[in-house]
Amino acid sequence: MNKKLIGGGIAAVVVLVAAVWFLFFRSDAPEAVDVDSANEQLDADLAAAAEEGDDDAAADAAAAFDGDVDGEWIVDDEIGDFDFETASGSFAGFRVDEELTIGEVVAVGRSGGVTGAVTIAGGQLTAADITVDMTTIVSNDSRREGAIRGAVGASTNPTATFVLTEPVNLPDGIRDGEAVTVDAVGDLTVNGVTNSTSFSITALVRDDGFGIITGSTNIVFADFDVTAPSAPIVVSVDDNGIVEFQLVVAKG
Repeated sequence: MNKKLIGGGIAAVVVLVAAVWFLFFRSDAPEAVDVDSANEQLDADLAAAAEEGDDDAAADAAAAFDGDVDGEWIVDDEIGDFDFETASGSFAGFRVDEELTIGEVVAVGRSGGVTGAVTIAGGQLTAADITVDMTTIVSNDSRREGAIRGAVGASTNPTATFVLTEPVNLPDGIRDGEAVTVDAVGDLTVNGVTNSTSFSITALVRDDGFGIITGSTNIVFADFDVTAPSAPIVVSVDDNGIVEFQLVVAKG
């Protein structure tokens, strides 16, 4: 066979594989949660709401905030509606490494169905009770979504929760609009299974009355009776992954 034909055939296969990867299996995973990025996105969300004449939530948040961080802060569902692509609004989910037959990707699943509140009193985070609707998980690859919901038992255990079990001392900087990072220990329940879990969280209180809280932790899926879904294209999935959340809150 002509060597040019062989070389051309190999090149065509390489191009085809690259095209398949780009169109169907590239990760396009959003970045991990980050309080600075969330703060910038909230600015954009507030600007868009003001332009549309829909800034009631911003006015309510400002009116409820007197500069004192003590009090109950409720997850806001009016500003920054959850958007997977822009990481807008409040959400919770996971990220895990997958190895496919043609490369590695980061699988990300997130739900914007987050409710709950956190309480600050006397320089401490004294309470946190967050609920996530697992039936509304979306992914950076929509073909994963049904398998993800099945893996976390969303049909029988439609919500995941985190409840703080130990008070957390907050650095003084939180009263001055600085981002502060602390560890928060609580009961994490996924798929009906509860384990004590420590999250690294970063919190920021803005002068317009909104607060932003991001957090993450690494979990072993088997600890929550979660089995990573498989498919013919999937060679392996890590047995552990990162649970993460981003909360936009306002004083109640």
